[in-house]
Amino acid sequence: SPLAPGTAGAFGCAVLMWFAAPAVTAASPPGVVAAYLASVAAFVALAVWASTEAERVYGHDNRRIVVDEFAGFLVSTLFLPKSLVVYAAAFLLFRFTDIVKPFPARRAESLPGGLGIVADDVVAGAYANVLLRIMAAAAGW
Repeated sequence: SPLAPGTAGAFGCAVLMWFAAPAVTAASPPGVVAAYLASVAAFVALAVWASTEAERVYGHDNRRIVVDEFAGFLVSTLFLPKSLVVYAAAFLLFRFTDIVKPFPARRAESLPGGLGIVADDVVAGAYANVLLRIMAAAAGW
């Protein structure tokens, strides 16, 4: 997307997850939880590799690289219920924290190669996940 590629990437991930990802929460069977966590970790590792390769062509954290947005959104929804409210809130909170880059996201962004490209989004996703859990507890979701 020539306009707001990070937002478009995160939205694309949200739509893809809505239709393709299983609903896995912390209450799911332990084997399912472990397999899902391993899948997310494997995707983050793949995103680091892909970002490193893309960086060689486009430069560090170029707008054309959006696989990091996918990794961050995956983390923002990790083990949360699958609902439109949760996904919409996760999307907004993830984009906000990815743009604001609270500590240590900004510092993570300066890591070399694909690790720096992806790490700040993973940190932003973790912040979004925690904020969403606080909101859910306060709202009684």
